[in-house]
Amino acid sequence: MFGFIFIYWIWKAFSNLAILYNKNKWKYFFLGLGSYFGLSFIFAVSFMIVMGLVDGFETIENGNYDSPAHNICYSILGGLGCYAVYKSLESKGKKEKELLRKEGIDSIGLLEEN
Repeated sequence: MFGFIFIYWIWKAFSNLAILYNKNKWKYFFLGLGSYFGLSFIFAVSFMIVMGLVDGFETIENGNYDSPAHNICYSILGGLGCYAVYKSLESKGKKEKELLRKEGIDSIGLLEEN
């Protein structure tokens, strides 16, 4: 149930961002979901590799590192990565909007000041 609510939050945030900056909302939604699940997976695999190198890969096979606490940590890190992607897209959208406002049709024929 928590997963569905989290997917809804990602969809709502990225869709609103896409609408605000006149982008395709489905592309932004899938980018948000991909960043969340992709980064969660990368953090989990990285953790398992590091623990395998430190304690030996036999301990990972026993399931000693598969616990709900680890899964929550992977979810939190994936959420933080998703938020970083969101802020990056927001920053990019603001820059593009500012550039369009500066270089709009109203500025044609005006002298540029350096």
